[in-house]
Amino acid sequence: MPKKVQPDILYSISQVNALTGVPKSTIRFWEKEFIDFLIPLRTTGNQRRYDREKVDVIENINRLVNQDGYTLEGARRQLANENGNKTESEIDPEMNLSELAETMSDFLLQKMFEQARFEKHSAKTSLEKLDSNSKGELL
Repeated sequence: MPKKVQPDILYSISQVNALTGVPKSTIRFWEKEFIDFLIPLRTTGNQRRYDREKVDVIENINRLVNQDGYTLEGARRQLANENGNKTESEIDPEMNLSELAETMSDFLLQKMFEQARFEKHSAKTSLEKLDSNSKGELL
């Protein structure tokens, strides 16, 4: 059973192994596979150090892969969904700009049509009022 992780403490890979039960070699492998989510801090001697957030990520990956049966790609997507963002590999700046431009165009066209409908309705209402007023004057 995993032990409780203390906030504001940095853990070595051996300590993370003891806390989570995830083998050290697997943690190193996951660092490469989940680069958007799992980059440990490094000491001046280049040793890995994990904060509470990274230990939580390791536990989450472990749950997704070993308990929930996700593939590594599926686990990456699930982590991205849970974090409300996309991984770097899923982000295409050109696509984002074109999507934004298309969305803005659609939005502006919708607003223009709404304005035109409003003006047409206002003009029709004004004409009806004028027409009813002028009929009243004629009688």
